[in-house]
Amino acid sequence: MARVTKGPAERKNELIDVAERLFLERGYENTTVSDIVKEVGVAQGTFYYYFASKHDILDAVIEGEIDEPEKKIISIARQADKDAVFKLRDMADVILRFQTAKRGLIEHVHEESNALMHEKMERRIIARLAPTMTGVIEDGMAKGALSTDYPEETAEVLIAAIIFLLHQPDIDAERQERLHAALQKILDKIFRLNGPS
Repeated sequence: MARVTKGPAERKNELIDVAERLFLERGYENTTVSDIVKEVGVAQGTFYYYFASKHDILDAVIEGEIDEPEKKIISIARQADKDAVFKLRDMADVILRFQTAKRGLIEHVHEESNALMHEKMERRIIARLAPTMTGVIEDGMAKGALSTDYPEETAEVLIAAIIFLLHQPDIDAERQERLHAALQKILDKIFRLNGPS
């Protein structure tokens, strides 16, 4: 049977997809580079052509998971017809609802064998989403819609608080809605808003 030749981008994505599945099934610490290449059906040299180490492919897995919420948050930030308050509410909603869409991932990431993956994912979510959220806060401040002395730190704390909610992989829909409503009230308090909630 002839060997299937794949393009570099397709092969790299295949390695990332298999690595993610194995990390979640076996745990990051219990998955080796050999396991990944065996599953894909390529030589170890192929792996090292794309990734310097297992840590490197873990970073790629995490970055891929954050792509979708980041794109949504950037899209919200660019909506000219919404003020900063509603943009922030929508952004918070995107992050909170990431928990529902990725329930299986969240459950696996919180297992002890995936501690490194868990820590890296939390740090990367904040690092990638906070700058866009900070920009919205600063724009709202410039227009008099928001008030805070620490826009960057406020964005980071807000995202960290939402991530904490993601530590509850078994929350039901009713509790999630209550958490969401509480989050919107907290947003109003953070920015000292007097308008309708």
